[in-house]
Amino acid sequence: MNDIRVLNCITGLNVGGAEYMLARFVKGLSDSAYRPSVLSLMPPGRVAECRELAGIDIQSIGMPQAHPRFNSLWRLSKAVRRADPALFHGWMYHGNIAASVGALMHRRTPVIWSIHHSVVDIKAERRMTQRLIALAARLSRWTAAISYCSRVSAEQHEALGFEPSKRHIIPNGIDCGEFRPAGEARSMLHQLFDIPSGRLVIGNVARAHPMKDHASFVKTLAILLDQGHDVHGLIIGEGHETGDGRRTARALGIEDRLTTSPARSDISRLLPGLDVFMLSSSWGEAFPLSVAEAMACGVPAVATDVGDCAWLVGDEDLISKPSRPEAQAAIVGKLLSLAESDRRQLGMAGRRRVLENFSIENYVARHLALYEQALYRRT
Repeated sequence: MNDIRVLNCITGLNVGGAEYMLARFVKGLSDSAYRPSVLSLMPPGRVAECRELAGIDIQSIGMPQAHPRFNSLWRLSKAVRRADPALFHGWMYHGNIAASVGALMHRRTPVIWSIHHSVVDIKAERRMTQRLIALAARLSRWTAAISYCSRVSAEQHEALGFEPSKRHIIPNGIDCGEFRPAGEARSMLHQLFDIPSGRLVIGNVARAHPMKDHASFVKTLAILLDQGHDVHGLIIGEGHETGDGRRTARALGIEDRLTTSPARSDISRLLPGLDVFMLSSSWGEAFPLSVAEAMACGVPAVATDVGDCAWLVGDEDLISKPSRPEAQAAIVGKLLSLAESDRRQLGMAGRRRVLENFSIENYVARHLALYEQALYRRT
C-alpha cells in the first residue's frame, strides 16, 4: 500500500531529460510504499500528459518562465499543505530550492535534491542560473542527500560550494523493455520521414539549443558525404525549423540530406531504426538520456566528451572532443564502413551495458534507499 507521501518539486514539465526521468521514476514507485505527487512550478507542459504520470496528482503554482511572483510563496505553501508530504524530492535548480523552502514550511520535512545539469564554466550560464546555483550551494548542507546523475556534475557542483558529504551518484535509468531493438523500425523510419531506403541514417534527439551544437552535427554530416558515405541526418526535437542545424545545412548546400522533426512521443519506436546515433553537444550535458536510450535500442552511439558520456558509452574510441566535426566524422565513418552485422553486434554490446548498469529498476531502487535513509534519520 502506498502510504508514505512524497512531493516531487520540479521547475516545469516541458520536454527534457530531467522531466522524463521524473515521470519514469514516479511510475517505478507504483509497487512501493511511497505515494508520489508532483508540483510543477511553471504551468505543466507536454510531459504532464505522458502515460507514466497517468493517475498522479499534479499541482502547479503557475510561475511564468520559472520567475517567482509576489504570491509564489503563498501558492507554494498552499500546495505543500495539500500534498502533506513526509518527504520532499527536488528536481533541477528551481525545484530543489522550492523543495527546501517547502520543507521549512512543513515541519522541517527531509529533502532530497536531484541535479541533472553540468557546469563547465559558471560564467557561461545565464545570470539567473548563476544566482540559483550560488543560493543552492548555501542551502545544500541542509539536504538529506543530493542525487547527481553524473560523476562529472557532482565534482563541478562541489567545486561551486555544494556540500560534498551529501553526494550520491545515481545515473539516469532506462526502461529497457520500452527501448529495445526492433527489426521493422528501420523501414518504418525511412517511410515516415521519406528518406531513401539506401541511405544510412545518423540521428540525434534534442531540442534546438546552442549547447547541443547541431551546427557541428551538420558539419560532420557534410564531411561524411564528401568522403563518399551515403548518409542522411535526422534530428528530432523542438525548434529545428529555424535552428542552427537547418541554417548550417542550407549554408553547406546539403539541406536535402537533413530531416528535422518536432518532438515526438514515439521515440522508442524510432530509435531502433537508426544506423548510428550521434551526440554533438559542446557543453551542458550531464548524463544524456538520448544516448542511453539509443544504446538500449541496440544502436551504436557516438558522443562528444561532455558530462559522463565517456562513462556511459564505455568505449573511448567512440568519444571525441566537443566542436570537432572532423574527429567525430572519423569515428562515425569507421562505423559506417563496418558490415551491417558487425555494426549490429557493436550496438548490442551497448544494450548489454545499459541493462547491466543503467536500468530504470536500478535508478528507482537506489533512490528508494535514499528515501529510507532520510526518513530513518528524521525518526
